[in-house]
Amino acid sequence: MQHDLITIDREAWDALAAAAADPAQPFRYLTLASLGRCQFPEARTVVLRSAKSATRVLEFHTDTRSPKWQELQDNGNTTILGYSDVLKLQLRLRGEIDLAPPGSPEADRVWSRLPPHTRATYQGGPPGDELPPDGDPAAHAPMSAREETGRDRFGVLSFKALSLDWCRLERNNNLRARFSYGASGELNGASWVAP
Repeated sequence: MQHDLITIDREAWDALAAAAADPAQPFRYLTLASLGRCQFPEARTVVLRSAKSATRVLEFHTDTRSPKWQELQDNGNTTILGYSDVLKLQLRLRGEIDLAPPGSPEADRVWSRLPPHTRATYQGGPPGDELPPDGDPAAHAPMSAREETGRDRFGVLSFKALSLDWCRLERNNNLRARFSYGASGELNGASWVAP
């Protein structure tokens, strides 16, 4: 099989765009890693909401009361990791996160397009809050939309990729390539690296 670096880069971003549009696609659920306030790396699964290959930007949504939001305010340097068992492909992107807080034009624009069931995920208590030992987890589920909307805690994370490490696991022929991107998303460099 012939492998062309420009094609590989394009196909990786096509796969991310497909995942943002269709929950059944590989790479819909990615791992976002940041530096925690405790100075340990923190990693969590996030849902890919948008992928723009021209600018190399991925979009995620979050509750601004979450530790993730606080960590990214302190340090926006981030790694995004995805693996597809179907494709035997790992995508590891390094870049910077831009935060659009509640009430910002970007957060308001995105919120206005969210369906009610997605909006409901931003209701209820702060993410990660410990429940009382005898507490019923169901009692802390989101309240009804008429009690609170969640809009005042909805934030948008825009991840700007600076590099992509692409790794395909092929029997007896693992392949790995590295790509770097400029400020406007242009491809600045592409090279094969040892897997």
